Amino acid sequence: MTMSSICARSRWGTVALAALALVFGAARAEAACTASAANDAAFGSVTSFDAGGTSQQTSTIDAGLTCTGAFLAILRVNDFIDATITSTAGGLRGPTGDLIPYTLYADSTTTYPIALGTPFNYHTGTLLDILGLLSGGTHDLPMFIRTTPGANVAAGTYTDTLSVAWHWDYCDGVGVGGFCTDHDVGSGSSTFQVTLVVTNACEITSVSDVDFGQAPTPASFDAVTGSLAVLCTRGLASYTVGLGAGLHPSAGRRQMANGGSVLQYDLFKPATNEVWGAAGAARAQNTAPADGLASQVFDYRAVIYADQPTPPVGIYTDSVVVDVAF
Repeated sequence: MTMSSICARSRWGTVALAALALVFGAARAEAACTASAANDAAFGSVTSFDAGGTSQQTSTIDAGLTCTGAFLAILRVNDFIDATITSTAGGLRGPTGDLIPYTLYADSTTTYPIALGTPFNYHTGTLLDILGLLSGGTHDLPMFIRTTPGANVAAGTYTDTLSVAWHWDYCDGVGVGGFCTDHDVGSGSSTFQVTLVVTNACEITSVSDVDFGQAPTPASFDAVTGSLAVLCTRGLASYTVGLGAGLHPSAGRRQMANGGSVLQYDLFKPATNEVWGAAGAARAQNTAPADGLASQVFDYRAVIYADQPTPPVGIYTDSVVVDVAF
């Protein structure tokens, strides 16, 4: 009976130890974070008007911290995974010194903004869930960048370099009764570059139509003056404006038409007898670099040729294409 009692105690002890091991094994998340090389973030290429008019967004899928294992849903108040970010340029800086400001976020919905120089804690339940970090596996912590509209900038490549100081201390093991059995504690750093390429752009902001009015003969029509306006990227030094030949050109002259009848006319550069055309030297050249804010005005003079037969009475029209080359 003594031997039997000893054997029974031995078996019970084996079972109890195995059960205890299962309890601790099931509750441990085996999570660990390591700082590593980050991925750069690139906005791609946009025009100066898009860069100044609308917010641009990009991201880095890995801001320099990789964590393996499930982040436990039991989140303690003092747990943290902090990112403290510093910027070399304080925004996206271009080759002429122009600056495009931006804001950093921990998520793509811009719910979690990250201030430069201030520790930001990724270890919150809602954010970890949004980023998919409560589902187990290995995950890189991302970072999202969104530009602030309103900048009037020259063309060029805009960059900034961000340095991230990582510090973390969180519970990654829970035992019987919900007590924390282990912590993942560490620190590290990462660096990545943010890039946006701004390209030149121009837009025709206004064009005045030509109305010659009415007269009995071609020679009776007075010349008409008008203008068009062009807005281009700040700092664009050279661009040209062309006027097309119209819908019914003939023998080097523009023509308005009324059915099968025509009335010859032309558009001239101001204070000259030079026809304003669409190719080569016939195009109009800007006289000063664009400032990106004020449209530059180009005047024209419209004349009906007097040396033509008088066409039938009627309303004569034409359409001319205006283009800007830069």
